[in-house]
Amino acid sequence: MDQDSNIDEFRNDILKGLSNPSQKSTPSKYLYDIEGSQLFELITEQPEYYPTRTEIAILTEKAGSLIDSISKDIVLIELGSGSSKKTRYLFDEILKRQQKLFYFPIDISITFLGKIVTDLETLNKNLVVRGIPDDYINGIKECNNILFENNVRFDSFSRLIVFFGSSIGNFEPEQARDFLKQVRLNMHDKDFLLIGFDLIKEVDIIESAYNDKAGYTSKFNLNLLTRINKELGGNFDLQEYYHHAFYNTQENRIEMHIKSKSDQKIKISGSEQTFYIRTSETIHTENSYKYDKIKIEKLATRSGFVVDQTFSDKNHLFNLVLLRPC
Repeated sequence: MDQDSNIDEFRNDILKGLSNPSQKSTPSKYLYDIEGSQLFELITEQPEYYPTRTEIAILTEKAGSLIDSISKDIVLIELGSGSSKKTRYLFDEILKRQQKLFYFPIDISITFLGKIVTDLETLNKNLVVRGIPDDYINGIKECNNILFENNVRFDSFSRLIVFFGSSIGNFEPEQARDFLKQVRLNMHDKDFLLIGFDLIKEVDIIESAYNDKAGYTSKFNLNLLTRINKELGGNFDLQEYYHHAFYNTQENRIEMHIKSKSDQKIKISGSEQTFYIRTSETIHTENSYKYDKIKIEKLATRSGFVVDQTFSDKNHLFNLVLLRPC
């Protein structure tokens, strides 16, 4: 998709979300421009943000067992790769068994992805990295094309598709099912899917993770308004909004909002519409659903998978779940 198409899609999605009379909202993917991606990396390093360090702890302890459960050589595909720092825990384990590893990080942030690919190419001469700046499903399809061009025999390996960081929680439940169904349609029976699930737990632990004391989550959330102003010619007064995140116990999800301090009139370049935002009204920017064992198994079954193995931390904060097609 070219840059103009990206901007048009961005503008249309923002106009649609601001027009919603019941709850103004924006798709969460627009939080992750270059600045947003960098801020998110800082969020993952904060003491309150348990998912990243817990997921890394599981990988540190269980990566060997995870890889040993896959009998064929592995081609590694990562959805939403970010910095690829978690995936690196799999590299050494895989390369203990095979001479070469094809690794395909897929991410919508082209510039951020390019830097990571350059860094990884110097990490190990047996690591073949091909970054794919696309959406997840098209990215998986593109992996097949690249493997074909490199004369890799498709019956000689299993693709291990990894989706770390509890990113599955950003989907609405029905969207998560539909997304995993699409992934399943692009997998062979010998492939595997590894997903990180943030588990249901005490509310204060969850809410603290999305309201870090250093304020990086606030900057990450509010950066969306900066992006709208810069790329779409918006007129958001950045001083008149603040970050608001809370746990919805009925839905088992964290909700992130941008809340207005005063009545606002919003215009977006290229549109004749005027949007009115009242004092204390919010723009809903992201959800993060939390799961338990039953919800995970139900999602897997409805999407065409079966749970092969579950890897958890000692405090049962987070699960890495290895799924196989059924």
